[in-house]
Formats: sequence, C-alpha cells, structure tokens
Amino acid sequence: MASRVNLSVIIPMYNAEKYIANTIASIQNQQEHSMVYEIIIVDDCSTDQSRQVVKDLNNDNIRLIELKQNGGTSHARNAGIAAARGEWLQFVDSDDAICSDLYSKFEDAQRPLINCYVFSLIIEEHNQTIQRKIVQVKDKRAIGYFYAVWNFFIRKEICAEFNHISRQNEDVCFIVDMMNIKNLKVDLIKDAYYILNRKNDASKMANFSEKEYLKMYNYVYGRINHCDVLTTMFILESFVGIVFSQVMPLFMSLRVAMRTIFKLFYFLPAVYSNGIRNCVKNTTIA
Repeated sequence: MASRVNLSVIIPMYNAEKYIANTIASIQNQQEHSMVYEIIIVDDCSTDQSRQVVKDLNNDNIRLIELKQNGGTSHARNAGIAAARGEWLQFVDSDDAICSDLYSKFEDAQRPLINCYVFSLIIEEHNQTIQRKIVQVKDKRAIGYFYAVWNFFIRKEICAEFNHISRQNEDVCFIVDMMNIKNLKVDLIKDAYYILNRKNDASKMANFSEKEYLKMYNYVYGRINHCDVLTTMFILESFVGIVFSQVMPLFMSLRVAMRTIFKLFYFLPAVYSNGIRNCVKNTTIA
C-alpha cells in the first residue's frame, strides 16, 4: 500500500454475500486515473459468508475490519472513518455500485478550496431504472439532494461522525450535521453517477420502520435552532414534502408534515428565491 492515499472508500457490510463482490469490482474496474485508493470494508457481524467472499478476493487494496458486536451502519461507518488514511472519503453501501468513470471525473473536477463534491444517482428498481441528474450546485445544501451519503466525496478533516440516534435513517442526521459546518464548500462532478440497488428486498431502505423514522425526525427537528436560515428551510421543506411519500403510511406523513408546515411559512421567501432542490432533474429510462 502506498504511503499516501488519496481516497478511502468506506463500505459498511452486513449479510451482503450476494452483492459485495460486484460492489468491489465496480470500484476496482474504473477507467484510468492516477489516484491511490483503499477500500475499507467494515463487517458488522455478518451471519452469512460475506467476510469469506471479501477474504477470497485477496487484494492488498482491501482492508477488512471485523467488528466484535453488531452496532448498525453508523457505528460501522465511524469505524471506517477512524481507520481511513485517505485525504478524501467516499461511502458506498455493500449492495450498490459506482459507474466506471466516476474516479477519473472526480480527479479532473478537483480544484482549490472545494472540500466536498457531489454527483448524480442511478436507481435500479425491479421494473425500471431511474436517473436522477444534478444539473447545478447553488450552495452547500446540495449535499442533501438525495438525503443520503452515497453521492459525494468529502475531505476527511471536515467529515462529521455519524449519529447513532436512528439505525435506519442515519444518513439524514449526518447530512444535517454536515450542512451546519460553516466552511463546507460543495461543487458538482458533472455526468457522474452512483448506482443504487433497490432490487435488494432485504435492505434497510426496503423495510420502513416508523419507530426509527421518528427517532431521526425528532433529532433533525431539534437541530433547527442551531441551523442557518437556508438549512432550516431545507429541513422544513423536506418534512412537509414527505406527505407525498409512497414509503411512509399516509397518517404518519400527514402528522409529520402538519407539525412543520406552520414553521415553514416564515421561510417561504428563502424557499422561493433559492430553490435548491430544483437543480435535480428526474428522468426515467427503461
């Protein structure tokens, strides 16, 4: 392993024996680039053959951390952050993949003062593929376009730790904490994609938990008093928007939306003038 590592790819893993080899292959089979990277796989006490699949790859660029107790995705990612030697961090889920030109485009996009780069998303469903393309970045709230941590690179020195409030919605808590970092500078890697696997019916995203969602909601809602105006607007607008969610039970989404809608009125001018989320273009490709 080289003494200097440009990028640490952190993959929390739990019972991913069907997917993990493909995830790693998508990282290793990138188009030509000059970055030195390491893959840190943090196994959260898998009960299948996930660890053995990784060991059988026998690759010096892969570091396998085997946790002694199951602690959830946040705990696994924090263990990966602590072990990372890279200047930049990337978070990848163990059943997903990245497009083959992501790293070459990341290398070309880098410029001074930027400490976070976002990129677009391809969602693979059972019966369709959805491309969600980011066309513009207006400010640091761009890190929250998809309310997840898959679609960005971030410098290690500015990366927050993951909160353990919710085991199922930890990404949202992390995103809000990152938005509150004053010197976060975000830019866009154009036409670059993360591939999200929605065909895995055993994933957390496929199994909604009201209890875990409310843990996240109460944490994020409680952070409003610590946020600037635009971040507060982003939070409130998002919670009102979940009334249209097809994942959450209607009675619950209405309850969450009604609690926040009255606060949102104060921030409507900022919503209208900023329109951050309008920079995501939705295109369905069969």
